[in-house]
Amino acid sequence: MAVQRHFPNFVQNFKLKPDYLKPQDKVAILAPAGRVFQEELEENLNFLKSLDLIPILGENLFQDFFEGYHYAGNPEQRIADFQQALDNPEIKAIWCARGGYGSVLLLDNLIWDKFLENPKWIIGYSDITAFHNHVNNWNIPSLHGITVKRLNTPYTEESFISFRKALMGEELKYEIPFHPFNKLGEVQGKLVGGNLSIIYSLLGSKSAIHGENLILFIEDWNENWYALHRMMMGIKRAGILEKIKGLIVGSFTRMDVEEENPQFLEPFDETSNQIIHKFMEEYSIPVCFQFPAGHIGDNRALRMGTEIKLSVTNQSSIVEFT
Repeated sequence: MAVQRHFPNFVQNFKLKPDYLKPQDKVAILAPAGRVFQEELEENLNFLKSLDLIPILGENLFQDFFEGYHYAGNPEQRIADFQQALDNPEIKAIWCARGGYGSVLLLDNLIWDKFLENPKWIIGYSDITAFHNHVNNWNIPSLHGITVKRLNTPYTEESFISFRKALMGEELKYEIPFHPFNKLGEVQGKLVGGNLSIIYSLLGSKSAIHGENLILFIEDWNENWYALHRMMMGIKRAGILEKIKGLIVGSFTRMDVEEENPQFLEPFDETSNQIIHKFMEEYSIPVCFQFPAGHIGDNRALRMGTEIKLSVTNQSSIVEFT
């Protein structure tokens, strides 16, 4: 295990925004958490090549290290691959092969200085939320979107289109149908968040959500409903719900157990929505339910750590990246 690394607390002298990608830019393909197999990545590596981008595979990408869980290599291997990509000026983005568990171990064992001087996009979702929260605290944007390995269900065309737009600096705006649990209003703020389980696990750490003028996005899967309630209670008691200006609720699927949940395979679980809705009743902020992002095939890209405008009306919800 690497020793504790220097963790800069200020960003005044750093460039804060990664460059949008252009043809022939190099993208590192890394697995900071669960293990992957080569055949699982071929489809989306071909998609990346179709954008005229060059995938650079991490040296230890296909390693397997078992410690009660199959990681993509031991800690030293995963740290080494990520550090190399952070430091290499030719790498313009890091596209994570998958989530799972293990990203949190890397955070304090990386030297971030070169990344802060020359940021690059970190891309992924689920366990990759640990990286999003970490770098968004420096006001550096990251990309919440599809991983190289797809889910059991194929990603939709909209997922790929939004991925390209987000990464290449095109206009990003979503309009989604009205949901009866929505709370109306219009706000502007910095988009933060990601997978609720990971957000909850980071509470109390330097990678926890910090700052003002925040709009929170949450999603999750494969959790019991009581665990969802516990996590919502945790972020409430930590003061997060009190200080956010708006909430975007993504997919909650495969919740509780299939025998007891008739919506187990549906992208949006109404019991989960009800739990979240109940927590938000006391807050006078706009809330948008059933945003298409999370552990589902329709996983729209979100530029985390950037300014958005959230407009929730009795007709629809609009999320616009400003």
